[in-house]
Amino acid sequence: MNILVGYASVHGSTAEVAEFIGRLLRAYESNVTVSALNDVQDCSNYDLFVIGSAIHAGMWLQEMSLFLERCADALKSHPTHMFITCIRVLEADGLQHSLEYYVHQPTLDKLGIDNIGVFAGKLDVDEIDWNERWLLASNYDGTESSKHINHDYRDWQEIANWTHQIARTLELKPTFEQAKHTE
Repeated sequence: MNILVGYASVHGSTAEVAEFIGRLLRAYESNVTVSALNDVQDCSNYDLFVIGSAIHAGMWLQEMSLFLERCADALKSHPTHMFITCIRVLEADGLQHSLEYYVHQPTLDKLGIDNIGVFAGKLDVDEIDWNERWLLASNYDGTESSKHINHDYRDWQEIANWTHQIARTLELKPTFEQAKHTE
């Protein structure tokens, strides 16, 4: 099975999540390509898509939208799973809010994408520009005080569980030889 793990990332956090997912999927009977979505022009060689984007300004990145348009036919005809990374998921209603407001459901319905993982990202205020800082501050509701502004909030076990669930759903079998090469 040929798998594309594609990502749209601004500061690298979502790219690291994609790399992690790719390493896990390589332990199964599959060939895995991990790539920025902008770099993927031909989707015809893949049997499975796992695509992800950071959320900025309340929506996935433009690279995701362009990829969804460019590869719509392949995505419709093959299993496709999507993940997003955003800090909002950490708040009490964050998961529901993210699924309701941060993904364009009509697009996902049209492409047949119904498995969406929502994961927290990494926040390093020193790495983001003033416009992004302003946007983060304007979206903060003030109900909870963050103890760690600069912190890696990614839950690697949650991401691993989601990835392994994809493999189980597709009845992929783990192989010892592939697993040895992921270390």
